[in-house]
Amino acid sequence: MARMQSQLIADELEKAHPGLQIEMVIIKTTGDEITDRPLHELGGKGLFVKELELALLNGEVDFAVHSFKDLPMTMPLMDESKLAIAAVPKREDVRDVLITRPGFTATSLATLPAGATVATGSLRRRCQILQRRSDVHVHPIRGNIDTRIRRLHEDESPSDAVILAMAGLRRAALFDAEQMFPIEVQELLPAAGQGALALQCRGDAQETKKFLSTLHDLQTAQCVETERRLVALLEGDCHSPIAAFAQIEGQSLYLRAAVGGRNGQPPVIFAESSGPIGKKDTAKDCCDKLLAKGASHLLHWDEGNA
Repeated sequence: MARMQSQLIADELEKAHPGLQIEMVIIKTTGDEITDRPLHELGGKGLFVKELELALLNGEVDFAVHSFKDLPMTMPLMDESKLAIAAVPKREDVRDVLITRPGFTATSLATLPAGATVATGSLRRRCQILQRRSDVHVHPIRGNIDTRIRRLHEDESPSDAVILAMAGLRRAALFDAEQMFPIEVQELLPAAGQGALALQCRGDAQETKKFLSTLHDLQTAQCVETERRLVALLEGDCHSPIAAFAQIEGQSLYLRAAVGGRNGQPPVIFAESSGPIGKKDTAKDCCDKLLAKGASHLLHWDEGNA
């Protein structure tokens, strides 16, 4: 997946800058290496970017392509002071997708039969699914996109369905409308930054910044910044089942958010806020609403004292 989305960016840059040649450097990350344990037990999604940022700092590569939702919002694993997000390309589809095993007839969360087993590596998805469907079973899964889909097709698969991000499926050219069913954001809110990419380089690399800036999409950047600010205000970390999705309509920004229990269990609380871009701290307003409903207790309760 990382290779495919990096190639997409390389192709776009070479198209925008005739004569520019980009060499792909494949770096194996800790998150890629360890696939038998949940990410929240290992240090979070920052494990997908640590080695890439180290390569930037060491001058081994000029820029890195990240899935924005993999970039830590709190407690980064590397020193970020010498790095910069130079561009945020236009966002892909933010929705999650329900993928069912062959012969399984459900086409949505609502039509899953009681007792169905759904696989996801996300605590955010887990709590929202169980909030709506307490009669289904949700269990963790790791591995890249094609591995998860392949496991679903195996005869001994323990899952009836798996949930993945539409953006990854599309970038990998794996979306199949016959067995994959998009879930609208009203039913399953996405993660902060879902569907967006971050092009990162060294902070002093002015020429690289100039090249990358041609792919920058201001509205996507504004939306992702708002979503990530909300998570930071909530003091979210790799254990936090927080969903946030911002959209711009005219001169206003609309933010919807959801927070579940730290262990990925219901209840889930929801809030939304809106206001003129640049004239209202929409993330802070939404955060205050979530905190008033008990978000802090849900996210930070101590299991030992529960």
